[in-house]
Amino acid sequence: MFIISILLAYFGANIYILLRGLHSLPQGVFRIMFATVVCFLAIIFFAGMFFENKFPVGITSVMQHLGGTWLVSLVYSVPIILIIDIIRLVNKFLPFLPGFMTVNPQITRLYTFLSVFGLVVVILVAGIIKFNNPSVVKPDFKTSKTTGKAPRIVVASDLHLGYLSGTNKLNDFVELINSQNPDIVLLCGDIFDRSTRPVESKNMVAKLREIRATMGVYAVPGNHEYYGNREKAFRYLSEAFILLRDSIAQPAEDIYIVGRDDRTNKNRKSLEELMRGIDRNKLIILLDHQPHHLEEAQAAGVDFQFSGHTHDGQVWPVSAITRTMYEKSYGYLKKGNTQYYITSGLGLWGAHLRIGTRSEIVVLENYTEIRE
Repeated sequence: MFIISILLAYFGANIYILLRGLHSLPQGVFRIMFATVVCFLAIIFFAGMFFENKFPVGITSVMQHLGGTWLVSLVYSVPIILIIDIIRLVNKFLPFLPGFMTVNPQITRLYTFLSVFGLVVVILVAGIIKFNNPSVVKPDFKTSKTTGKAPRIVVASDLHLGYLSGTNKLNDFVELINSQNPDIVLLCGDIFDRSTRPVESKNMVAKLREIRATMGVYAVPGNHEYYGNREKAFRYLSEAFILLRDSIAQPAEDIYIVGRDDRTNKNRKSLEELMRGIDRNKLIILLDHQPHHLEEAQAAGVDFQFSGHTHDGQVWPVSAITRTMYEKSYGYLKKGNTQYYITSGLGLWGAHLRIGTRSEIVVLENYTEIRE
């Protein structure tokens, strides 16, 4: 029922946009062109997602870019047009609009259509620019635990490499991470999107190996690694990084990195079971892709937890919705002695757009007392 509701809402939005556009445009070639474009974009979103491995990689990439951008455009165009229709309806019974807007209704409808179109284009362009300029965030993590050295840590999540984010975007991601001169890099899942076909055809694993960290690059899987060929996804992650699936790494004598498998795996270990026997006096860093049940890390004595998954909603107003779904869907949180950072991630799902949110990496430095 949920999927049916989503499909009805999506195609209902497309039909609404189609009818309002046809009503606004003059008779002739412009109507035909508009109807053709709307129908094409409405179909290409699902074609690019459900039949992604049936087309050449480049064509699927274009389809997913167009379809995802069209989906986001609906998020803004439908409410705007709906508000305009409500104003028109109210004016029909309680006239309040100036006379020049009602003298020639067809001209008014055309100018309104062009204004809405222009506004949505401006929003989309701003979203593209925002996505392509990620931030470097430095939250003020502090712990009373001492270490011989506080390694410089870079955290990234949700690269979603595949048809939508290809080699050009991957080059940008690797360059940004390496520019921070990390000692440790932590990747919080969804490194791949779904299909591993574009990862193979573009040899992305070789580029991922270029991420440089003196003490290692550690990754956990996300839910998207489970959506495609999970065996291949895990193999490629293992070839590029130190993959932690319900396992623990110790990059330094006084630091543990605890990596949980994604909760998509219903048989993953509990955090209590996973951490059994480790020294709680040492710095404990937890990677868990989805930020559910944050109280578990606090109860287990974790010092820092890093998660991703939410994208901070990616675009407003979805970001407002995700913030009601999670205890913390984005940013810094402290519960007792445990500190959390849920990152909005570097990559995206569906479209290369950030509206009201940002892409980012997280950098930690000077977070422990240095043992003399």
